[in-house]
Amino acid sequence: MASTAKTLTFVIPAYNMESYLDRCVNSLLSASDISDLEVLIVDDGSKDGTLEYARKLERTNPGAVRAIHQENKGHGGAVNTGIANATGMYVKVVDADDWVDMPSIDTLMGTLRVQRVATDPVDMIVTNYVYDK
Repeated sequence: MASTAKTLTFVIPAYNMESYLDRCVNSLLSASDISDLEVLIVDDGSKDGTLEYARKLERTNPGAVRAIHQENKGHGGAVNTGIANATGMYVKVVDADDWVDMPSIDTLMGTLRVQRVATDPVDMIVTNYVYDK
């Protein structure tokens, strides 16, 4: 297996999601150790300040957050762009209006780090979630 730069890439497809990005990205970066974690915010041709805010998050979190802009291709197109740019061994799509709590992300990262060095790592890990409406 070729070495990858990161253990986990979070892909955030974002269309007009400026007001949600802060909570989402900060929750992902709340992990105790983010050295092998990356967050890709894929601005899908937003009409609001999503791209500018994503670039601000990239500047304030160098090496952890990347802002990617594309003309509008829809949710699936933004997800595909994120996957194509991911450097993580594992990829997780998180919508911009979602968030993750720190104990959960630390547990997940611990599990993925073990898999990263395993002789026969798993292809997929399924986690639980809470639908918060």
